[in-house]
Amino acid sequence: MNDAIGVDDILEHIERLRHGETLTTERASAVLDAYRSGRLADYQLTAWLATLAGRGLRFAEIVDLTRAYLGPARGEGAVPRDGRTVVDKHSTGGVGDKTTLIVVPLVAALGVRVCKLSGRGLGIAGGTIDKLESVPGLKLEFTASELATRLAADDIVIGSFSGALVPGDTATYDLRSVSGCVRSAPLIAASIVSKKVAVNADAVVFDVRYGAGALLADRESARRLAGLLVRLGGAFGLRCRAVLSDGSVPLGTAVGNAAEIDEAIGFLRGTGDRRLRAECEALAVEMVRVSEPDEPEQRIRERLRSAIDSGAALSMLVRMLEAQGGDTGPVLGGGGYCRPKARTSVRARGTGWITDISSLDIGRAALKLGAGKVSADDVIDPHAGIRLTRHLGEHVAEGDVIAEVFHDGRDSGDAVALVSRAFSIGRQEDCRVPGEPEPVSEGDVHPQETGMVHV
Repeated sequence: MNDAIGVDDILEHIERLRHGETLTTERASAVLDAYRSGRLADYQLTAWLATLAGRGLRFAEIVDLTRAYLGPARGEGAVPRDGRTVVDKHSTGGVGDKTTLIVVPLVAALGVRVCKLSGRGLGIAGGTIDKLESVPGLKLEFTASELATRLAADDIVIGSFSGALVPGDTATYDLRSVSGCVRSAPLIAASIVSKKVAVNADAVVFDVRYGAGALLADRESARRLAGLLVRLGGAFGLRCRAVLSDGSVPLGTAVGNAAEIDEAIGFLRGTGDRRLRAECEALAVEMVRVSEPDEPEQRIRERLRSAIDSGAALSMLVRMLEAQGGDTGPVLGGGGYCRPKARTSVRARGTGWITDISSLDIGRAALKLGAGKVSADDVIDPHAGIRLTRHLGEHVAEGDVIAEVFHDGRDSGDAVALVSRAFSIGRQEDCRVPGEPEPVSEGDVHPQETGMVHV
């Protein structure tokens, strides 16, 4: 295969993949180049992605796919090399997951240089870039040189690369979301790690979420993906750690784009529910440890809490937003970024304890409101979303307001019904107890050396 590969050759390549042909960087690059040049249609690239997802890939093939995603300029070095460790962080996504908006400024406030390459939402899992686009004027797409300049000046940046820097991932990202390939572990890993290699980070902490509202349904699948991410990052010279997180219940109180930014700002001011605090602290500890391996964990936790209490973490977020051209008036003035045209209250259907809150139903409701994409051409409403006013384990009476739905004033009945259905009310002893964030060591998470990697 070469740059002049024809569509017929690609279709034959897809057929051979289904019968066991090994995927190589050359073959994957040829397919991606054909798509970017307009010689391959969306549905044909989707067929290729679906074949990879259904067939599974060996570890060596995932390495080659990652190289193909990077393109010819891989490892060109987007971050300054002055002896200081550059840390990146990535979450596999989940309903209400705004941890990046919290832990990046929090860790940077401790003197750790953080360069966070982010993506858009996949399925019901909101993306950090989608959320930050709620900030008027904020620059989020960078070339390598622009990224290096920002990081050298401020030690903190959150953004995405221009398509030319991670071309293969850019070509496939949206199609994965709308073609049933979201949960393919090889495609997830190649997408994530290619961005980390492109930014030339030294270390990465992966937040791998599981549960009905996450990419992966169960903890064991999440552990296997964590292993794949750690091992794949290591193959490209990255120092990697992972944290397993329970995504079966929405994280925090806000689901949506601007709404989650406002919740993150509130967290950095010292508020935030227990689960959100626990997960953010677990991730932040691992991010500091990869930069300062000799620092005791208890001392790291003390420094993190001090950065919030002193206002240093919130100041770091404001500094980043200003440096990237964003309007910080809603932060400094306290009004917030989320300003929906209409709000609808959701009320409890019975009396008892809230035994469960379904991330899946809340996520589907957010999609119906326009907070995410169902098709690649959908336009996201930054103000659409949901605020949970009552929480897991609380007692409610029939008719109590348990959530608010933010929308554009048009019919929101289907979304309201989904939010209502998400809340299960019953006996106190039946209340769900979500799993605690679980840091996993490198030795615990490596997958087998041979065999296919599937979901």
